[in-house]
Amino acid sequence: MAKKKKSNKPQKSAKKAVKKVKPYVSLGKKNKYIGLGIFVLTAIVLYFMSFQYGYVLDDKLAISENKFTKAGFSGIWNLLTTDTFMGYLGEENDLLPGGRYRPLSLISFAIEHQFFGLNPKLSHFINVILYGIAGFISWVTLRRLFSEKNTTTQFYFAFSFLVAIMFVAHPIHTEAVANIKGRDEIMSYIFSLMTLSFALKYIDGRKLLHIAMMALTYFLGLLSKENTITFLLIIPVALLLFRKNNLKHVALITGVLLSLTACYLMLRFSIIDFKIEESTDVMNNPFVGMNSQQKYATISYTLLKYLGLTFVPNPLTHDYYPYHIPILDFTDWRALLSVGIHILLLLAVPLLWKKHKKLALAIIYYVASMSIVSNIVVGVGTFMNERFAFTASLASCIAIVYLSQKGAKKFSESNHTGLYITAIVITIYAALTMMRIPVWETELTLNTAAVKVSKNSARSNSFMATALFNTYKETQDANERKSLILQAEPYATKAASILPNYKNANIMLSGIAAEKYKFDKDLDSLLKSFRSVAARRPDVEFLGTYLEYLNGRADSGRMADFYVELAEMLKNQNRSDWSMHYLLLADNGGIYDNRIREMIHDNYIALGNPTEAEKYK
Repeated sequence: MAKKKKSNKPQKSAKKAVKKVKPYVSLGKKNKYIGLGIFVLTAIVLYFMSFQYGYVLDDKLAISENKFTKAGFSGIWNLLTTDTFMGYLGEENDLLPGGRYRPLSLISFAIEHQFFGLNPKLSHFINVILYGIAGFISWVTLRRLFSEKNTTTQFYFAFSFLVAIMFVAHPIHTEAVANIKGRDEIMSYIFSLMTLSFALKYIDGRKLLHIAMMALTYFLGLLSKENTITFLLIIPVALLLFRKNNLKHVALITGVLLSLTACYLMLRFSIIDFKIEESTDVMNNPFVGMNSQQKYATISYTLLKYLGLTFVPNPLTHDYYPYHIPILDFTDWRALLSVGIHILLLLAVPLLWKKHKKLALAIIYYVASMSIVSNIVVGVGTFMNERFAFTASLASCIAIVYLSQKGAKKFSESNHTGLYITAIVITIYAALTMMRIPVWETELTLNTAAVKVSKNSARSNSFMATALFNTYKETQDANERKSLILQAEPYATKAASILPNYKNANIMLSGIAAEKYKFDKDLDSLLKSFRSVAARRPDVEFLGTYLEYLNGRADSGRMADFYVELAEMLKNQNRSDWSMHYLLLADNGGIYDNRIREMIHDNYIALGNPTEAEKYK
């Protein structure tokens, strides 16, 4: 038999060789430094105006009037072991259900105060630098997630870079950046994205160091703000979408994050008493007085507003208090439209999962990050706030860039059309941001802008009156002072008409009335204003203080008539205690009138105190 010739060709292996493809190609240090410089510089160019601004809005809560923050290093332990609001509110820190535990940003303010005292310019600068870093972290994290390979100057036109630049330009972020207190949003976002980045590094390189770093950044994110907890869902979904065949490692990562979440919650609730009682103050619980249908229909509408503002951020306002957001029920088309849109978005995820992964991720990321600020999971103390969409807006940027590129490929022959569309959106966003930033200069500029948009907000109108009143107190020119007090009155009046029981509005109305009296000496007008305020809020302390001043100075006959009418009105409102309060105020203040003494006598008899009644017989 003839022997078979041995073939010189290499024999094929029974198993096909598996070519290992690197999911990520490093940019190199030089390009990373260039990118970091671009993002920080972009943030500075957009927000440089804020470097000269002072403290506004919630800055007093976190910085200028927070005794723990102002204690510097010695206040850090208190910041770590008490409710976030304790340093400002003291023992009355239970305004919001569940409390708030966000020590990390306040610790950064305490460190600043230790070295530089109250220095808003420095705080604004740090916020802007952190914001630029947030843009950089967005870029490198998304670049790794999407396994982008370009390492040359082409990275400027890569998908992740465009998304991150759009994120930095987004106008909805002005509240978080220009209001110093918003640093908690920025820090939470940075640590959340870093957590995703380290999770990806572990999947790609299998180094336990990256698991440790992931755990650290996740916990720091939780200490910055509770929003980080939403990445407990976002990270596993992102890994399953863009790192196939790693189920075991995704499970490990999820287990670590779950364990840390449990540790954080135990720490949180060991420090803060968990209270489920909802506030009865409409300014801390806007759903007071609503039934369940109204509550959830109104929440549905706010979710529609959020979605709209993350794509078309105009008009913007810092005030979404009652009742800038109207009370709706599910017969209103806006509530139904929101429900329909959000259901369709969720139903679209499985359809987009294989061929449009970035869009699928954007939807899950958006819904997850908005869930914790939606008022569905926990009450946030207001209908909505633009800073609450800080993290979620990254999803909108992903969707805009993705749809621009896909749409351009389908409907345009040019390879650059998608880039042009994205560039136009970024330019518009940047312009809107720079137009919005000056609003945050002072309380007056902030409230002047807000009241134009939040016309039906009691808080906006009341705060506008307060800002004008404070400017009035600082002004020397008599004519200008009179003009300012007259400008303030209609805003306070409107605030009280929206929410008659709103104490701040009634305080402002009584204060404005007293200041007007200094100009016109019109006692009847003053007493009419005081009577209106007392009918709504007899507990306004300024009323008693100023009436004590008037007793013995103003016409006693007209003052007596005022007290009698006020006492009768309060008694008819079943407020006999306050009726008695003002009668005694008159009698002790030297307003001697038989009608007043008779009413005091009758009140003491009704209270079962004949001994005191005898004194007024």
